[in-house]
Amino acid sequence: MQLSTRALVALILVGSVTSLMASSAAIGFVAANGSFQVNAQQARGNATLFDGSVIETTKAPSQLRLENGVQLRLATDSRATVYQGRVVLEKGSGQLESSSPFPVESRTLRVFSTGPNTVARVQLDGQKRVLVAALKGSVRVTNSSGIVLANLPSGLSMAFEPQVGASAPARVSGCLFQKGGKDFVYDGTTKVALELTGTGLDKQVGKNVEVTGIQNPATQAIAVTGLKPVSGGNCAKFAKMVEKSGVEAAAAATGAAGTVAAAGAGAAAGAAAGAGVAATATVIGGVAAAATVGGLAAAGGFSGPSQNTNPPTSR
Repeated sequence: MQLSTRALVALILVGSVTSLMASSAAIGFVAANGSFQVNAQQARGNATLFDGSVIETTKAPSQLRLENGVQLRLATDSRATVYQGRVVLEKGSGQLESSSPFPVESRTLRVFSTGPNTVARVQLDGQKRVLVAALKGSVRVTNSSGIVLANLPSGLSMAFEPQVGASAPARVSGCLFQKGGKDFVYDGTTKVALELTGTGLDKQVGKNVEVTGIQNPATQAIAVTGLKPVSGGNCAKFAKMVEKSGVEAAAAATGAAGTVAAAGAGAAAGAAAGAGVAATATVIGGVAAAATVGGLAAAGGFSGPSQNTNPPTSR
């Protein structure tokens, strides 16, 4: 009986050690040409990353390389918590380099790539705003509930700012079209097609409109409470092409994205308060969105260790 008890204790200890080793498995490493902090401890050169590691830079930017192939650069004076399946940017700026939909979370937003070899930049601006730029590839931005806020093609940067109250009315401008017996509006600012519900919408098909309404978090559809026409855009051709070719092909063929966005730019300011952000009428999922002018301010803060930096041999 005594031997059995000892054997049982040994098995428990082995299981505990195995579990501890699994929970503390390395997920990557961080490197910098200078000093930085890992979990509030000073480090220099490089260090191993574990699930939940907190990285903070000061005067030197850093480069994070994860085992899953994702790379993230942190600019100077930035902080992020790194997990195996996501990164939470808490301060400053980060640059995601990934071909997989690996999310960077910041405040209430989630930013991830939707194409191969994507390079996306995320920057916290002020107390509420988050700036996002697609430097290469394509990027999708959602809120914490998964509602799609914007699809950013290469070269586009936008500012996002949560509105007061979770039920802020939706406000979009774009081309109204039908597909599969349902009504949609393609918002030229965010490059997102949103379903509309309401009466009399069929009379506006093929026209550019500004829509206000209440968005259903579950279906993402907007129950229209207000609608008015806006000028500009080649909406009639776009609406005809959508049913056969799809939204992206129709937008590319007609140039609807740019012209419709310009038409709605003269409406309410939305997220545009502050220098460098253009006026917009777009509010989706309780978040205002606006195109930024001149890109992100921290464009020069990411130079750091080369791509050939070797992982650390020890923690």
